[in-house]
Amino acid sequence: MRKGGGNQKGSSFERKICKALSLWVSNGKHEDLFWRTAMSGGRATVARKKGRSVRQSGDICAVDKDGHPFTDKWYIETKAYKKIDFDSFIIKRKGKLAKWWTICKREAKHYERNPMLIVKQNGWPWLVVTKCHAVSHWCKFYVTDLMVDITLFDDMLEQPYENTRHQ
Repeated sequence: MRKGGGNQKGSSFERKICKALSLWVSNGKHEDLFWRTAMSGGRATVARKKGRSVRQSGDICAVDKDGHPFTDKWYIETKAYKKIDFDSFIIKRKGKLAKWWTICKREAKHYERNPMLIVKQNGWPWLVVTKCHAVSHWCKFYVTDLMVDITLFDDMLEQPYENTRHQ
């Protein structure tokens, strides 16, 4: 990959997620409810260091009022990498995916939201990692254990979106 290509790959992935989530939450009516957060979440980090809080956090934010109920509930992080260390995560709770999940949970807790990590490994379908049973009202699980649920992003989007308050 050429220099800077990783950032471009991540930005493209985030834009695709924004469009897919927008169509899902709006029941196919809008593709622009969500967009990439300023500085990929860095705006919230800078504000927090200064003792302030902003509505935008994580990698995805609502740019339309119809998207606010979703982003008010979910702290969304995205990662697109050549290898996400899925096997190490499942078996040993180690590797890149484990690190990202730990950070996602910590940040979600700070913003009083549920963590949602959307990941893509080259050649694999997109995966959604959430706390156990956090999206059980939406979809079936690919992997579930006492700590996390992992489902296919496309499987989640195939189910009708419901703005519920399940935690």
